[in-house]
Amino acid sequence: MNNTNKKFMAALPAHGSTQPAQQRKRGTSMTKTRILLSAAALLLVSSVLPAMADDIVLGGSAPMSGAQAEFGQSQIDGAQLYFDQLNEKGGIKGNKIVFRALDDRADPRQGTLVAQQFCDDKAVIGVIGHMNSGVTMPALDIYSECGMPQVVPATNPQLMRMGYKTVVRPVANDFVQGALPAKYATEKLGLKKAVLVHDKTVFGQGIASVFKQNFEAGGGKVAGTFGANPEDVDFSALIASIKLENPDVVYMGAGMPQLALFLKQMREQGLKAQFIGPDIGFTVDFINQVGAASAEGALMTFQLPPYDSSPELKDFAARHQARFGRTPGPYASLGFANAQVMAAAVEKAGTMDREGVLAQLHGVKVDTLLGPVSFDENGENTSAPMYLYVVKNGKFELVKN
Repeated sequence: MNNTNKKFMAALPAHGSTQPAQQRKRGTSMTKTRILLSAAALLLVSSVLPAMADDIVLGGSAPMSGAQAEFGQSQIDGAQLYFDQLNEKGGIKGNKIVFRALDDRADPRQGTLVAQQFCDDKAVIGVIGHMNSGVTMPALDIYSECGMPQVVPATNPQLMRMGYKTVVRPVANDFVQGALPAKYATEKLGLKKAVLVHDKTVFGQGIASVFKQNFEAGGGKVAGTFGANPEDVDFSALIASIKLENPDVVYMGAGMPQLALFLKQMREQGLKAQFIGPDIGFTVDFINQVGAASAEGALMTFQLPPYDSSPELKDFAARHQARFGRTPGPYASLGFANAQVMAAAVEKAGTMDREGVLAQLHGVKVDTLLGPVSFDENGENTSAPMYLYVVKNGKFELVKN
């Protein structure tokens, strides 16, 4: 017995006590008050629990901190905006959607912890994430084990060829992302000699490999492939080696800030080759960190069209500004579209649980903010587009073929 309990027991009258009647009456009154308060509390809880139990809980994860936070947070914002709009219209089948976002920090170890946390939370019936292929790959097994429906924005082609039946991908994969700039470089720009650089990650190596295959298929030659650690910031020795190859084009499969640092140092060392990078470099930070003059002419692939390219996207940008007080980030419209796909599966589910949503996920056909989405036998979107941008006068402009 702790000291508090001893004091409490000492304050009670012994059996047969001659406690004054006034004290006994006051004690009885206090006891009744406690009982009434307890009953009221139980009543309040019982009135709240059914509404909470009816909530549709969905998870989302991306890097919301660190070097890639602009991309990850924008995906989360886009998804949140769509679920907010659904809730304003009454939710799904009258049930409110609760979106729980967790930061995976673009770290595979943190990603697996997030995946396990979502799996252990029985209320979560679907997850949107993760953004990075290197984070998604080790998490797939965890989600599959707990039968979690998963909408993935990560782009490595192998993710959808690993045999998992719990996942779909609305966005174009790296086969498309690597092929588009390789074809443009050989056919439109007439470039013949390339050097590849990657950051030794699943994404970086994979996208560089796809570019190589397509560049060579277009008649180009790859003079060398170089790897850099993801945390490297000084590329002077690497660039010196690349200069010896005298390439027409340098393709870099990496993330930020490495893409910006590498190009900046390329130009400082006088290497004037055409620079091409993947979607993770499609940010104003890239241009700012490189410098507008040095970034001029750099090419970037990206899965999404400009926010001013359609009435729907213009409206989306306005609603995003009103909701968050800022313009939409690079992946906000993708997050919105991912949420549309997940919501469509939940809407069709026979039961509001993981099994019910999963039964509908692969058969989803929905017109999203970014166009129609439907999936093949591997869970790939059958009509996912890809766009090419060029830095011109200090900003990204869409390349029109």
